[in-house]
Amino acid sequence: METEGLLARLRAAEPQALPVSTLLTHESLQPREMRMVPFRDQGRVEARSDEHVGHMRLVLEAGQGVELEALLVADVDGVHLVVDGHHRLSAYRRAHRSTIPCRVQTMTMSRAVILSKLVNCGDRALEMHAEQRRDAAWQYLAAITNRGAMELPSGKSLRTMAGLFGIGKDTVRSMLRQLPKVDPKGWSETAYDPGTGFPRWRYVREGKGGWHDMRAEIDMEQMTQHQAEKLAKKLATLMDKATPEVVRRALQMLEIEAVMEAGSPDRQAFEFETSEATDF
Repeated sequence: METEGLLARLRAAEPQALPVSTLLTHESLQPREMRMVPFRDQGRVEARSDEHVGHMRLVLEAGQGVELEALLVADVDGVHLVVDGHHRLSAYRRAHRSTIPCRVQTMTMSRAVILSKLVNCGDRALEMHAEQRRDAAWQYLAAITNRGAMELPSGKSLRTMAGLFGIGKDTVRSMLRQLPKVDPKGWSETAYDPGTGFPRWRYVREGKGGWHDMRAEIDMEQMTQHQAEKLAKKLATLMDKATPEVVRRALQMLEIEAVMEAGSPDRQAFEFETSEATDF
């Protein structure tokens, strides 16, 4: 069954009230991956997400008879996995509701993964970031073309694909050209979509670079990278409130201070002592 047909059947399913406690989420079914969002935008995206859930919670708390749009749920081997409605599920949990309306369809996990790429990119109360939409389109195109081994299926075109995901036709064309060139082997775990096992569009587009080499990194380096990403996100949020000139000067001041600190005798002595203390 084509993904669009499966989605149509799921949306047409009769809503049923399911216990909130029985619904599960899985990272493979969540295309709103924050790592796909540039650091400068992550603060705004997270704030909008929290605000969206908070608003829905207030609506639910207005009365026990109030319900939100039914979630789309995949029945995978008897387990109910949320395909569409992660924010709504959070709102129901925060409102301490015991049941939630859901439309359910039995399917395989692989079908659910591809379906989640498509369903979140339409007209949404909370729109996905452009980078997230592009990655969803990339993974979807990889699935329907067998990772570039086949042409687009009959009835699908650059225009229809662009319309489904809210991206440009030129972007779709670029993805189709790139797909046959991608060797899915040799990438870092970080670069893969957890559901498809295929490298994400952002990393493919920008080249392997450090992402390819990350497989050889030690745990400490991975921790440093993680902490650097968190700090970059915080800095980006602060810089968004300042003028470009203020940002430039602030970064320049920090750079000068870091260089001076690294070259100071006290700092060098400290690094020497700590390195000796941890040398086994």
